[in-house]
Amino acid sequence: MNQSRAEHRMHAIRAVKPKQRYHTQMEIILASRSPRRLTLLQSAGLAVEVRPSHIDETPFPGESVHAIVKRLSREKATACNAPVDRPVIAADTLVTIGNHVLGQPRDLKQAKTMLQQLSGAEHQVITGVCVYLNDRLLQQHVVTCVRFRTVSSDEIDTYLAHNDVLDKAGAYAVQGGAASFIESIDGPLDNVIGLPVRVSLQMLSEIR
Repeated sequence: MNQSRAEHRMHAIRAVKPKQRYHTQMEIILASRSPRRLTLLQSAGLAVEVRPSHIDETPFPGESVHAIVKRLSREKATACNAPVDRPVIAADTLVTIGNHVLGQPRDLKQAKTMLQQLSGAEHQVITGVCVYLNDRLLQQHVVTCVRFRTVSSDEIDTYLAHNDVLDKAGAYAVQGGAASFIESIDGPLDNVIGLPVRVSLQMLSEIR
C-alpha cells in the first residue's frame, strides 16, 4: 500500500513537470514598468522583457471602475510594440472605497488623504489583466477586498516618510510597511501586490 502511494505521487510529479517547463520556457512582454508585476511574473518562471506602454489613463465621464481597468489594460497591451510571436501582458489596478476611485496619488498630500479614507474601512482592489498575441486578445478582472484597521495620522506620516507611494493605487503597498495596516484580506493577495498571477498564467496558456 505504501509503495503504491509513493508510485502514485511520483506519477503526479511527472505529470506536472511538462507544464512547469512550459512556463519556464515561455517568453513574454510586460507592458508595464511596475517592478512588482515584473517580480511576480519572474517568480512564476517566465522570461520577461519589459516594454512599458504610454497611454492616456484619464477615465471617461461616467465610466465604471471595471470598464476603466478593462479598457486601460487593453490599450496598454495593444499599444506595446511587441514581436508578433510573443504574448504581451498588461494590467491596470484601481482601488475603490464606496463610490470613490483611488488611483495613483499625485503628491504626498493626496496620498495621506487616501490613506485616511482607507483607515478603519474596507476597500476593493480591482485589477484588469489583458493578454495580447498576434491580434488575439483575452481579458479578465480580479477583485480583492481589503480591510484596514484604524490607522493614526502619525502612523500615516511615518509610512509616507519611508515609502515611495506615488506609483501605487490607493497610496500603499501590501508588501511594504502598509502590511501592518491590514486587518483582513478576502481574495488573491498577489492582486493587491499588482498582478493576479494564477489568472495571468491561465490566460497565457489559453492564448498560445
